[in-house]
Amino acid sequence: MTPYHEEETVNGRLFNRDVASMLLQYVCRYKKYFAVSLGLVVVITAATLSIPYISKIVIDRLIVKQGTVVIAAGLRNGALIDPKVGKRLSRGIRLADSALFVPQSLLSILSKTEFERLKRKGVIGSERYTLIESPTTTSAIEAKLRLLAAEGLALHYPPEIHLVTPPGLRRFTMSELLMLRADDLQRIGRYVLLIICIFSVQFLASYGQNIALSGLSQNAMRDLRCDLFAHVLSLELPFFDTNPIGKLVNRVTNDIEALNEMFSSVLITFFQDALILAGIAAVMFSASITLGLTVAVTFPFLVVITVAFRFQARKAYRTIRTRIAALNAFLNENISGIRIVRIFVQEAKQIGRFEAINRSLFDASMKQVYVYGVFRPLIELFRWCAIAAVICIGARLIVGGRISYGLVVMFLSYIGTFFEPLGDLAEKFDILQSATAAGEKILGLFSTPAAKEFPTASITEKVSSAGNVDDHTPMPEGEVRFENVWFAYKPGEWVLKDVSFLLPKNRTIAVVGETGSGKTTIASLLTRLYTPQKGIISIDGKPIGSVPLRRLRRSIGMVMQDVFLFSRSVTENITLDAPFDRTAFDAACRLSHCDRFIGSLRRGADEPVMERGATFSAGERQLLALARALYFNPSILILDEATSNIDTETEQLIQDAIAHLIRGRTSLVIAHRLSTIRSADSIIVLDRGKIAEQGDHAALIAAKGIYYNLYSLQFEAV
Repeated sequence: MTPYHEEETVNGRLFNRDVASMLLQYVCRYKKYFAVSLGLVVVITAATLSIPYISKIVIDRLIVKQGTVVIAAGLRNGALIDPKVGKRLSRGIRLADSALFVPQSLLSILSKTEFERLKRKGVIGSERYTLIESPTTTSAIEAKLRLLAAEGLALHYPPEIHLVTPPGLRRFTMSELLMLRADDLQRIGRYVLLIICIFSVQFLASYGQNIALSGLSQNAMRDLRCDLFAHVLSLELPFFDTNPIGKLVNRVTNDIEALNEMFSSVLITFFQDALILAGIAAVMFSASITLGLTVAVTFPFLVVITVAFRFQARKAYRTIRTRIAALNAFLNENISGIRIVRIFVQEAKQIGRFEAINRSLFDASMKQVYVYGVFRPLIELFRWCAIAAVICIGARLIVGGRISYGLVVMFLSYIGTFFEPLGDLAEKFDILQSATAAGEKILGLFSTPAAKEFPTASITEKVSSAGNVDDHTPMPEGEVRFENVWFAYKPGEWVLKDVSFLLPKNRTIAVVGETGSGKTTIASLLTRLYTPQKGIISIDGKPIGSVPLRRLRRSIGMVMQDVFLFSRSVTENITLDAPFDRTAFDAACRLSHCDRFIGSLRRGADEPVMERGATFSAGERQLLALARALYFNPSILILDEATSNIDTETEQLIQDAIAHLIRGRTSLVIAHRLSTIRSADSIIVLDRGKIAEQGDHAALIAAKGIYYNLYSLQFEAV
């Protein structure tokens, strides 16, 4: 089996093809969510781009309405102007057969050279006018208009079009101007309603996008989390011997949450930001090449800043992750070993070491703060530089009559929208780096081979939790044979050496020996938690490798010295979510003597169990483990130090429960207390991984060998 190792440091990459491929598998399961999100992104982008453009239209066509008179014939003269440009300028308002009113916004399509040439040729007039259409007038207003026309400050074109110069407009009072522009004000109101509708659509699209994106990310991460947990459960036991449980928990929780944050905060928004940036750039250059180039001057500086920031941010991120890993490891170690720390009065020293590690994390975090603190202000600096440049150059172009006020306002609005996602790059870099690092760790865990009979099952497949795949395989009856078995946890360091013995059906064999002689290893090999390097282990004459693993383990009950209890109710700890049988449950509790202390609990069998059964004594935990084994009624029973570290009264209860438990079953008993195994049919004495003696209690005592010495030492101590 390939061991799973994980580096505490991360490389800080923003993209990993393997991680992207893994995520794509889960995203593709929910294509509808993804398609809806992308579609709504287009709607949001269109709404974002349209508001400044509509504002430009309102300013140029309804508020300022400035322009000049252009001779229509000149726009059709291909020798003077490009036909395509002339056609666009011809969209102006027709004043007479020979004249057009061309708004200032349309004149911006002309280059400076073209603009000056057309002015010299008389195609474009030199006077600037404000257009007044369908005015509401009084006799006083009409008199002023006639006077202005006589003075050359206004032009009238039937039926209701007036062109008034800026000095002419100053002749009117505010109330008169409102009457003249009443039609424009009504149209402005309609545009305001349009803008409100667009904002409403944008709000609904953003809401829908968040819902769709959350549905995509939550479903994808749910599937990934389930698949990863299923894979962890499928791994061989040696994997857990060499990998801290805390890291595995972190993979299934925090690392998947990092991927979820990438989905919700970066994935779609990154695409949306890219669309908005591209759309703004396209609109800017199509509206005014001069102003577009003015803003584009900042682009090279932004690229340099972003590349430099990414390098420094990656370096700072790598350091912080390393420091956090060291801090977590130190915390886990000290909290787990809090009793040792207090017994040996090491609190002050441990606090000092923690302060040193914490200080290193603080220093690394401050370096990241400095990097981020420089990046965003620099982006803001260049944003204001772009705004200042647009105002400066735009003002000159407005004075020269080449662009409109609305165009400058549109550019200023777009600049704010353009630089906003650039400023968010700092946060997105951090999220991307964290997600990529988390994805690499998850991939590393997925790459660890699963047990052959426990392939990682996708939650989309139908997997029976009860193991029904083996329902047609007969349950092992119980004869166990070890033939020349060799086993080592580490290559070359043999724990069992050429072990052979027969455990007949419905008989009991006890295994004794000094610590480290291989007693528990025999139990682990029988349950196929490990596989021997040499030799054969068989049940009912069949190698255990040929017995389906689920079926094998369902036929074996195991009671260990260190009983593990789940944070569930007492009932659930006994039944382990198997179908509940009241008769079998009551019988198991009665025969194991659990009913004595369960009855004293406030909620009885429904009493919640604290983590690892912390509120129960060691003897009560052992009785619960015996009840669990009785409830499942296995054909083979393994008792691993089931009476160690138990008081005499509780030991008597356990011994009585064991007597009921082993009756009619094939039993393998591992014990330190030799007084508990006198009645075993046969006793195996292990010495340094080999069988040194074998026989019943009387025969081994009579032989006066290793067993005799062990027995004598225990009773002499007593």
